[in-house]
Amino acid sequence: MDTTIFSYFLAALGGFGISSLLGATIFVVWYYRGSRAWSFRWYQRNWHLKQLAALASLFFLAMVASYGVLHQAWAWFYLIAAFQTGTWWLRCVISSRA
Repeated sequence: MDTTIFSYFLAALGGFGISSLLGATIFVVWYYRGSRAWSFRWYQRNWHLKQLAALASLFFLAMVASYGVLHQAWAWFYLIAAFQTGTWWLRCVISSRA
């Protein structure tokens, strides 16, 4: 079975997903740009950034699985991205609990 069509579809989906996540992150940072530290808006901004990081990790893991099934090298790129966003999210959650 030829997997080139699936590869092109995943490349478009990956580009769209990454640009959407980056756009949402830029929007959140811009929307809460004047908030003072430890204010309610600061907590809201951090909450939204944690949600975006969790969503990005899940998106990257889904892309790892998809590219892994197709046995393509892009799976390593998405695995590294998933690991980086996942560790950032975990570090933020742990530091907010302490």
